[in-house]
Amino acid sequence: HKFMRKGYFFIENFQLSSLLLALLNIILMFSLFSWKRQVCEITKQISENRKLRISLSNKHIEKLAGIINEKNDLEQKTKIQMMQEKEQLKQSIANISHDLRTPLTSIQGYLVLLKHCENIEEQERYFSIIQAKADYLTELIQIFYDLSLIDSEDYILEVEKLDINRIVTDCLIDKYSELKEMAPTIKTENAPVWIAGNMIACKRIIENLITNAIRYSKDYIEIVIDANGIFTVKNTTSELKNIDVNMLFQKFYTVDTSRSTGNTGLGLYIVKELLNKIEGGIKQLSYKKGILTIAVYFKLYH
Repeated sequence: HKFMRKGYFFIENFQLSSLLLALLNIILMFSLFSWKRQVCEITKQISENRKLRISLSNKHIEKLAGIINEKNDLEQKTKIQMMQEKEQLKQSIANISHDLRTPLTSIQGYLVLLKHCENIEEQERYFSIIQAKADYLTELIQIFYDLSLIDSEDYILEVEKLDINRIVTDCLIDKYSELKEMAPTIKTENAPVWIAGNMIACKRIIENLITNAIRYSKDYIEIVIDANGIFTVKNTTSELKNIDVNMLFQKFYTVDTSRSTGNTGLGLYIVKELLNKIEGGIKQLSYKKGILTIAVYFKLYH
C-alpha cells in the first residue's frame, strides 16, 4: 500500500515535471519566434532607412536600437550638409564667374571701340574706362583671394595691442573724398581705445563697413567709435524693404539679385569672419524707419 502511494506520487511528480518542461519549451519557442520576428523587422527597418522601433521589452535591444538610430540620424544630417555645401559651392563658383566676367566683357568691348576710334578725346575716355575696369578686376581677385584665406581653418591672425580709434580715423581720412559730399556725422574718442586685434583685419573690417554705408546711403551717414571698442555705422537706405537684414552677412548675398551693381556680396561676410578670428562680433544689426544700423565690437586689451 505504501509502495503504491509512493509510485503514484512519483508518477504525479513526473507528470508535473513533464508538464512544466513542455510549458517551458512552449515559452522558449514563443520567445525565439518573437526574437526572430523582431530581428527580421529590425533588418527590414534598417534596409529601408527607417527609424528603428522595438516591440520587445529588452534593455539591450533597446540600447542597440538607440545607437543605430543615432548613427542613422548623424548620417542623414551629414548627407544633407554635404548636399547643401555642394549647392553652395556651385552657387559660389557661378557668382565668382559672373563677377569676373562682367568687367572682362566691358574691357573687351572698349578695346574693340578703341581699335576703331581715331578721336584723341574718345581714346582717352576709353583708356580711362578700361583702366577703371582693370583696377576693379584686380580688386575682385584680391577679395576672392582673401576669401579663400579666411575660409581656411588654418588661417590664424596674429593679435596685438592696437588703437582702434586711430584705425577708424585713418580709414575716414582715406575715404574723405567719398564721404565729404554726404556730410556724415562722425564721433571718435579723444583718447586711444586699446583693443586686442590684427592691424590688417581691423582696417579691412572698418573699410568694408564704411564702404557699405557709402554705397547704399541716400542722404545720411553716422559713424561712431566709443571707449568700449564698439564701432557703429548708420545710413539711410530704401533698398532693404521686405528683406531680412540678418541675411546681409551671408556669403555672396546681395540685395540686387541680378548682381548688376558690381557688389560681390562678400564685404559684410568678410567683416563677420574677420571679427570671429579676433574674438570680436556683431553687436547690433537692425533696419528701422529707413535707417540701417550695424554695430560691431572689438575685444578690449587688458
